[in-house]
Amino acid sequence: MVTKKNLTNPEEIFKESLKYIEDNDFESAYSILREAEKKFPNEFSFTNLLAQVLLKNNKIEEGISYLKKSLQINPKQPLVFFDLGIASINTNKLEEAIIFFDKSIELDQTNIKFLLAKASILKKLNKFDELINCFTKIIELNPKYINAYTDQAEILYSKGMVDKALDLYYKAIKIEPNNSAIYNNLGNIFYELDRLNDAIDYYEKSIKIKPNNAGVYKNLGNVFIKKRNSNEAIRYLEKSIQINEDYEVFINLAVLYSNTKNNEAAELYYEKAIKFNPSEAEAYVLKGYYLQSVKKIDEAIVSFDNALKNNKNYKYLHGEKLHAKNTICDWDNYDNDINIIKKKLKNKEKVAVPLSICAFFDDPSIQKLGAELYVNDKYPLNNSLGLIAKYKKNKKIRLGYFSGDFREHPVAYLVTELFELHDRSKFELYAFSVSDKIKSKTRTRIEKPFDEFFDVSNYADTEVALLAREKKIDIAIDLGGHTKNTRFSILAMRVAPIQINYLGYPGTTGANYIDYIISDKFITPNKFNSFYTEKIIYLPKCYQPNEKNIPVSKKIFTRKNEGIPESAFIFCCFNSSWKITPKIFKIWARLLLTIENSILWFPGFSVLAIQNLQKECSKFGIHKSRLVFSSIEKSRADHHAKIKLADIFLDCFPYGAQSTASDFLRAGIPVITLRGKSFSNQVASSILINLNLPELITLSEKDYENLAIKLATNPKYLKQIKDKLKLNIRTSSLYNINEYTHSIESGYIQVYDRFHDTLKTKNIEAK
Repeated sequence: MVTKKNLTNPEEIFKESLKYIEDNDFESAYSILREAEKKFPNEFSFTNLLAQVLLKNNKIEEGISYLKKSLQINPKQPLVFFDLGIASINTNKLEEAIIFFDKSIELDQTNIKFLLAKASILKKLNKFDELINCFTKIIELNPKYINAYTDQAEILYSKGMVDKALDLYYKAIKIEPNNSAIYNNLGNIFYELDRLNDAIDYYEKSIKIKPNNAGVYKNLGNVFIKKRNSNEAIRYLEKSIQINEDYEVFINLAVLYSNTKNNEAAELYYEKAIKFNPSEAEAYVLKGYYLQSVKKIDEAIVSFDNALKNNKNYKYLHGEKLHAKNTICDWDNYDNDINIIKKKLKNKEKVAVPLSICAFFDDPSIQKLGAELYVNDKYPLNNSLGLIAKYKKNKKIRLGYFSGDFREHPVAYLVTELFELHDRSKFELYAFSVSDKIKSKTRTRIEKPFDEFFDVSNYADTEVALLAREKKIDIAIDLGGHTKNTRFSILAMRVAPIQINYLGYPGTTGANYIDYIISDKFITPNKFNSFYTEKIIYLPKCYQPNEKNIPVSKKIFTRKNEGIPESAFIFCCFNSSWKITPKIFKIWARLLLTIENSILWFPGFSVLAIQNLQKECSKFGIHKSRLVFSSIEKSRADHHAKIKLADIFLDCFPYGAQSTASDFLRAGIPVITLRGKSFSNQVASSILINLNLPELITLSEKDYENLAIKLATNPKYLKQIKDKLKLNIRTSSLYNINEYTHSIESGYIQVYDRFHDTLKTKNIEAK
């Protein structure tokens, strides 16, 4: 204990108290200070020290009361106000803390510690305007305090004040030219601004200063992913992963190696990602997509199942799994899967991608809902390039066709002659090929009609959009929609004042930045208009273009060579396997049971699909030999020659044949279709109407089955239909591509004129 002598000397008491505090003997310090406070009630230093003892003992409220008592004795104590601010933070009274820090700053405007404390709280409270002012004062006190520049820059950038943010970073670099973090931050900003070359420049400067920074190598890899330069992306991500293991880098490397067809490396990195974070569903999902791409569908389904175990509500996964099962005709639990997806869609859950929804449901309202959910999630309107200009009205309308299918592909076959026949006195043509180039006769032919043909497969999305704007494209026509090779994110940036969904995706895109869809009144009757987010350009006849002539094969195809019995009646379906449903296959099985010596002829499905269809057949007591599977002809001419062996084409439901229907009808093979309500269902019906063959369109499953039986058992009627089909093929305007081109151009001109007359979009009837 302190002596009587000491109690008469405040200075000695203070020193003795500090000694106890330094020795963590807070009890003795508290005792001596309490006695001293009573002896010297106006000596605020004792009160302050008592407050510190209490605060150190975590007696926050008592400590605060002593600090306030000290201020009653002497209100001009900036450090006491500061301590009150810190104590308020510890009691989560942040607004109160700011008041105390302001008092301390008011009393001592030169103490940077006070401003820094206030800045930390303003940041927590998201009071960014006050925070910027605080940083400005910090810089005035200490022009070299680097965090005041960089933290302020982050805030300004988040508020959209890009130039001011960059200016602060540039000032920070002048103060600390060897600070690698600043260069990395600048790289991040330029990456987000899609100024990718600038981003690369600053990331490389950061690496030069600090060569072993895994995060910056990762950032460089991500830039080259965005630039669609897989090799450079792989190079930098491999450097990153050598320094530090990272789940995101494992995943990105796996995807990149998959895209570059290095399957061994892709599988290695998917496994590394799964091992690194086994509870993350994403790795299993992406691995599933990869396995689908290499035709390991059964393994893909297992991977999707593993993902669902980790996250039963993972976006779009229920639909992706069902689509994968349908690809191999695995219909186990099909009805339950469909019901789950339908229920989740109605609850506005992101459960399936639009193309799959078209295959699951013949319901345009469900298709629209699914498309809107998907677009709003994946491809919302992107205003990063600003509003698109209204270009001067020109004599020639600039058409920009966007596609990932300028190759040997059904879409390309349908539109090539359209491109060639466009009226060049009225239109300028520009093509934007968004997927990797595959050399072929069709690609070479497509490139010729265009004023400019741009291979933008290795362009970043922003670069493509800027190019289209630079070329002042008036009307952008997207030929992909929500299909495999599309890049819908480009359209989301507005590449043209008018944007049209055409041909490649048979349904509404759900995007408010796609202005029109091209259709016809049979596919999209007026009563279904509300199920489309686009306005409709109605072509006067069938919406599907068809070239005038098809190539002629030199090969001769026989039933024997295709493994088909000479005397068999050939029902066939050359649609993709994922379009076949258990319900439609059940009808086909009944046809085989009813029509003696009949077979079902399919194209070259996968081994798993063949096995599953054979198992389904056996459930009906039908021998697997009644199903015949042919190889797929690489040559289009050979394909057209081969399919002439069939007797009847049986269409699928709800997703029907598109170009395949046209192919078989031109080959003289009747197509029986079941008409529903959706775009993806009614293309075959539209073709048949335009060929004046409505008798091949059925409206119920029973009528579909009965018509097939009638054609198979009544040779006279079948011949009558075939003769009528052959005659109508020669005389119908369906295959008059000149007339078709004139009609679609009429639609383009009308929407262009309406736009320049400042009229709202509306449904258009082309002539």
